Amino acid sequence: PAAAAGDSGAVFTVAVSNAFGSVTSGPATLTVTMGAPPVLTITQQPVAVGVVSGAMASFTVAGTCSSGTLGIHWQRSQGGAAFADIAGATAATYSVATTLADNGAQVRAVLDCSGQSATPSSAAILTVTAPGTITLTPTPVIGLSSGLADTAGAYGIDQVADGSFVLTNGPRIQRLSADLSIITPVAGGDIVGSADGAAATASFKSPEGIAHDSAGNLFVADTGNHTIRRIAIDGTVTTIAGMAGVSGSADGTGSAARFNNPVGIALGPDGDLYVADTQNHVIRRVTVGGVVTTYAGSTQGYAEGPAATAQFNLPSGIAVAANGDVIVTDYGNNRVRRIVRAGNAAGAVETLAGNGTQALPYPDGVGTAGVIRSPSGMVLRGNTVVLQDLGGLLRQIDLATGAVTTITGARTLGAGYADGPLGAARLAGAGGVALAPSGGYVVTNPTVGGIATVSATGDVHTIATSRAFGVVSGGTGVLAQMPLALAAGTFQTLGVTVDPAGSIVLTETVRDVRRISPSGAVTPVAGLVGSTGNGVDGVGSAAQLQTPRSLVSNSAGVLYLGDGNAVRRIGTDNAVTTLAGSITSSGAVDGNGAAARFGAVFGLAIGPTGDVFVCDPFNNAVRRIDAAGNVTTYFGVLGQSGNADGPIATARLNFPSSLAFMPDGSLLVADYGSIRRISADGSSITTIYTVTGAAAAGIIVLAPDGTIYFGGNVSNLLSSGLYKLAPGASTPTVAVAYDIFGPILGSGSGIRVNSINGMALLGPNQLVVLTGGQMITVSVP
Repeated sequence: PAAAAGDSGAVFTVAVSNAFGSVTSGPATLTVTMGAPPVLTITQQPVAVGVVSGAMASFTVAGTCSSGTLGIHWQRSQGGAAFADIAGATAATYSVATTLADNGAQVRAVLDCSGQSATPSSAAILTVTAPGTITLTPTPVIGLSSGLADTAGAYGIDQVADGSFVLTNGPRIQRLSADLSIITPVAGGDIVGSADGAAATASFKSPEGIAHDSAGNLFVADTGNHTIRRIAIDGTVTTIAGMAGVSGSADGTGSAARFNNPVGIALGPDGDLYVADTQNHVIRRVTVGGVVTTYAGSTQGYAEGPAATAQFNLPSGIAVAANGDVIVTDYGNNRVRRIVRAGNAAGAVETLAGNGTQALPYPDGVGTAGVIRSPSGMVLRGNTVVLQDLGGLLRQIDLATGAVTTITGARTLGAGYADGPLGAARLAGAGGVALAPSGGYVVTNPTVGGIATVSATGDVHTIATSRAFGVVSGGTGVLAQMPLALAAGTFQTLGVTVDPAGSIVLTETVRDVRRISPSGAVTPVAGLVGSTGNGVDGVGSAAQLQTPRSLVSNSAGVLYLGDGNAVRRIGTDNAVTTLAGSITSSGAVDGNGAAARFGAVFGLAIGPTGDVFVCDPFNNAVRRIDAAGNVTTYFGVLGQSGNADGPIATARLNFPSSLAFMPDGSLLVADYGSIRRISADGSSITTIYTVTGAAAAGIIVLAPDGTIYFGGNVSNLLSSGLYKLAPGASTPTVAVAYDIFGPILGSGSGIRVNSINGMALLGPNQLVVLTGGQMITVSVP
């Protein structure tokens, strides 16, 4: 390799060996003499920028190198913090949509010449001022795809030579990049059909199996068309065997052959294709020239023995070992079968594993002692075959011994949809399997339109799903790029908070939590979109959420989540643990951790000493959780409603839904439309403002100057909108009026507010508001 300065002084030896032994050379030392480093000259320094909140701010830098290539990476510092790299900001101009929280930020660029002579530019100060009037702007978000790739029909999957994965999906063939970051089209599109030709105009009908050859050609079992298709390396699609739309069972060449819903396809070491002709219950052999013969099987049933008389029942997946043996997942027989190679033909058919039953809990075992429920897609790895079964398990079978072991899945939970390790992860079953690096796998989960990775130790991590979204075709993207799923309905409440780094963290209606950095980049935090699990703790997508509706961050960036009837903690490492309550059980019980019960968890707030305060509206109380997880009733009487002010002994709450702490330690409560204040010592309560029918107070936010912002998410739509109660004022003013036609995407007055689903303080005089399925920034003079 090319020598670098750091290589100087390295010592090298070489060992030479043959059948009689080896000898090692003496040492040789490498000395690297570097020439003078390139000269970097900054020809244009970034200059200070001042904008009104919501406007774009742009900074530009320029430089030259005496040799090498100029490199640029922008950095940012806020509030005296050290400069940190801005992800993806490597162009000469860096632009950002501003909020008031950006005021005072410093921006600079670090320039280099092919990695040498790195030099920071001068720092430019960003000044952001409040607008003269209330403005509504889209909250900056980048990295999302409005045309997210549809994976609803993902089934067959195969890793090709460049490390990427090709998959069949409904009427199209797609490619998943090797780094698992993006899905792009290969051939086919929205139209179901059987057209050959160029990739963009070709069409398929529910293709399932897919394989590749060493030249890069793809071979597809076009199940709904009853044909075998080839996609050349230039994308051209041709039908090599079968007649589109005509099912049957006939050997022959090209269009004279007939198939009946072929599913599995694999390329053998002899260069021929082997096809699981599922509805014909046979295995077919297809040359790349289109000559089709029946390789094994006769009629539907179960029989071992010679290939010509053996029986299969809905054979599904297929793989060919290096010695020519053909391995078949016999779906209807709940077995994995092997067709032993005999010269250039099929020998005897035998059962490798499975005993024909679906006996729970699908035990592992050797050969017929292992129970495999309706096995489907599979892949070979060395001397083992790995497959999915309808029990929601990923199984491995040793080809030498027939020993069946489970790689991942949850026997006690059954098939489903959840990330996590062996025993907690849930696969919907009946999907495809492909090899992945480091001994892992990539699997499809067609029941939920999912694609997931499985590590060698059985950890499952979903990278794409269509479960929570309608069919959106023609786009690209994976899980992290999904559009935000924010509530548009009147009654749905979502959690939103701002962490110490200035990032917006929010819950979504599809059971997950995501973070949006100040630059607008979106990253997953916890939960899995559309998961079928309830309340399982774990890290990131392995955690299962049920009804995430409130969220708050402490000063260290630890998040607390109101999820159904429980309060959960999300650490800075995205690990989710249940702090108190039960996801599945409600009640009215004080106590420690899992022994406590809430009627439901709505608004949350962090107290002056770090305790978590909880709105429990169905129990008409505010509860407190200390650091040890002990739950006590802070104010109100469990199960007794009312709106009486006064001392704690006689005062009552009536559906508290949102909380905010005042600087003096007193606690503001949105209580069935009224704003009430609990004294700092928790001994009494007074009503600050009562709804008169024009303003709702379901969600409250307190600004640093004591201004209270509140909004409605109520059945009476005319009570929705955003309101402002100035310090000492007895009557609120309308900050943003409810608009029955809103929201409408755009800028300025083009965005409108209706029922407010979530709200948090983004910066001085600035709020982030979730309304009508959109996230907007509200800047107040």
